[in-house]
Amino acid sequence: MEARIWIEAEHLAEDVTDFCNIAVYLSTGERYALNAWTFDFFAVARADGEMNASAAVKHLYMHPPDLFVQDLTRQTIEKVVVDILERGRLPASCLMPDEAPDVDDTLRFD
Repeated sequence: MEARIWIEAEHLAEDVTDFCNIAVYLSTGERYALNAWTFDFFAVARADGEMNASAAVKHLYMHPPDLFVQDLTRQTIEKVVVDILERGRLPASCLMPDEAPDVDDTLRFD
């Protein structure tokens, strides 16, 4: 199976090292969109969650990403995605619907 991986951090003007979106396009036609956080970003996200949750539960939960990674380099993300694919599948909740438009490696966002 072949896969193409698009990493948002590679397409931004600023240096992004904490979180970004990634897209995985499989040769089977399946397409996945994932939000990836670095391990270091966990503390930042937890603090943000505590600020936005009600006082009664602010230390009890946070909304997680789809994937935690050591860093956002292509080398790391490719290793992780290949490992996930070899051991099973990417999360079904990250599967893009069929009606999602096809895109190339140069996605543009408004």
